Amino acid sequence: KTILFWTPYYNHSDYTFELGQDPFIKFGCKVTNCIATADRKLLNQSDAVIFHALQVNSRDLPTHRHPHQRFIFFLQYAPHYFNWTMTHRRDSDVYVAEPYGAIAPKYWTLPAQLPDELPPDTLPANPAVLLNRKYPHLANRTKMVAWFASHCPTHSQREDYVKELANFVQVDIYGKCGTMECLPRNSQRCESLLDDYKFYLAAENSLCPDYVSEKFYRALTNDIVPIVYGGADYTDYAPPHSFINLADFASPKDLAAYLKLLASNEALYVEYFQWKKHYAVVRSPKKGWCDLCAKLNDPHWQSQRKSYEDVAEWWVRKLPCYPGSSFLSGHTSIPAS
Repeated sequence: KTILFWTPYYNHSDYTFELGQDPFIKFGCKVTNCIATADRKLLNQSDAVIFHALQVNSRDLPTHRHPHQRFIFFLQYAPHYFNWTMTHRRDSDVYVAEPYGAIAPKYWTLPAQLPDELPPDTLPANPAVLLNRKYPHLANRTKMVAWFASHCPTHSQREDYVKELANFVQVDIYGKCGTMECLPRNSQRCESLLDDYKFYLAAENSLCPDYVSEKFYRALTNDIVPIVYGGADYTDYAPPHSFINLADFASPKDLAAYLKLLASNEALYVEYFQWKKHYAVVRSPKKGWCDLCAKLNDPHWQSQRKSYEDVAEWWVRKLPCYPGSSFLSGHTSIPAS
């Protein structure tokens, strides 16, 4: 099956997945007879054509769709143009969390065979260490809250919440919303700055259904407690007691008081890392692409003839994003706009 990327995904012609058949094999897909390509000359023989919604040019679209093809909205457009959707929304035809992240159990099943013999002079794992994991590096964290933001202002008005929160607890703001900077933003050097902080503000720029971006998984990866602000049900995305949801607090002042309590009590703070004994963070999961390949090979999915009369109705109007002003009016001193 041939999957054609008609538009790039921002500056990635391969959608950060890679081209060819190799990625379907490398990432452990159950069905691997798919080939990803950005070569438009292969349009007529393509089984799926991917369009990144934010980069679609209405004057640069295929004029004909063969019966066997699926035109896929990745993330206005002509009625009945798209057959399938492929977005971070879990009601999409193909659900894709990449390039953000996911949480996976460390052990799905018991091992099918005995582990390998240990090399000479190597001892088995110490039960005392396994059962009483310590986090000595956490003692070096002397700062409270870090926030990295590349967009300001935003639809969620997260910057307004943070401004009020900063009246009650230390918040270091990196990027366009503050006075501190670290470049390039996604570099290892900037990521290592988190080693100084106890909490990381994973605040989304829009309060949209199922929208959980890389901010959340960055914190979980770095042994720092994320403070989340978004439109998703985070309990569906991460284990209990792995994050703090600011929506659970009546005001920024109440949230700040709780953060100070955790910062002053190591036992309470370390409780937010116990989930790591059983789960691991997966950065940039590829499962969505595996699912797409499987569905292109599934007779049931191929026999269905469907198209979205109005993608905007499904994407925007049927379940709209929540305005930040509505949330802030009930949780801060900021009046509704």
